[in-house]
Amino acid sequence: MPTSAEITSNISTDEFSSSLLRRRVENNKDHVSDDTPPTEVSESSSLSSSGDEHGDKSTNEGIIVDFLTVPQPALDLPSLTDISRTASGVALSSLALSSHKQFKNFIHKHEIPRKFLHVSIGFFGLELYRRGFDPNTVTPHLIFVLIVISCVDFIRFNVSKFNRLYCKYFGFLMREKEVSSVNGVIWYLLGVIIVLASFPKDIVMLSLLLLSWADTAASTFGRAYGYLTPKFNNKSLAGSMAAFVIGLISAITLYGYFIPKYTALVDSPGEILWNPETSRLNYYVLVFLSGLVGAVSEAVDLWNMDDNFTIPVISGTFMWAIIKICAV
Repeated sequence: MPTSAEITSNISTDEFSSSLLRRRVENNKDHVSDDTPPTEVSESSSLSSSGDEHGDKSTNEGIIVDFLTVPQPALDLPSLTDISRTASGVALSSLALSSHKQFKNFIHKHEIPRKFLHVSIGFFGLELYRRGFDPNTVTPHLIFVLIVISCVDFIRFNVSKFNRLYCKYFGFLMREKEVSSVNGVIWYLLGVIIVLASFPKDIVMLSLLLLSWADTAASTFGRAYGYLTPKFNNKSLAGSMAAFVIGLISAITLYGYFIPKYTALVDSPGEILWNPETSRLNYYVLVFLSGLVGAVSEAVDLWNMDDNFTIPVISGTFMWAIIKICAV
């Protein structure tokens, strides 16, 4: 709706145009001959052809100035709707990029791919046990993988371009310190191989579950809630408690379900060390000690060695010794 100032401006423009029209008509009357009829110019028609009902002199073609049309360039200005849509699109794009960055940072901070692989190895081990795996056949394959990864690490440390390429494709499974140090997978394989070669099958499986599940739980809860609890050797009480609980669950899973269900089908005599009929350790004490050993082996720092190596070796050694001592 036009304002009072715009109405006043339009009226003034109408009066000016009418004055010019009358002056031109009078000039035509003075200069034309008597036999030439004067050109009839209708004020209303001129005004109507040169503007709207409010006397606006601007048209789509140009602006009327003293009856001459001055062309004006057409400005392709965006509408308010277009501007709004553009602004909304930019805002949504910025929000999406921000959320993607936050999601990426979350995955990197909490080592999601690495922990997923860590946990999945425990389930893979249980599946191998269910299928009746033979440690004597598994160990050579693990040794071969260990040699290959060790050679890759040797090349990484001596060829910087190869190291950058390796980190580009496998960095999501690595910690930042492993860019210039020994890959954690090497320690993992070395610990599992020693356990496989040294202990009975149930001790091997329990050590693997403590490494796979209890260590992951300790790392996850330690990072999330460790600041709320005391620390010892850079290990938080929150992480140790998580390792203890998951250690209990690991022992229950192995000795309470898998071994009773599958041992008659897949185990040879002597492959399972703990037997309730030949041990002074009852089932509940065994489960408790398994959780305790899992928490201790995760918290212990032996000469700053990688816990992927120390956890299976320490837990396997302790559980083997406890069961042996308590044997009838």
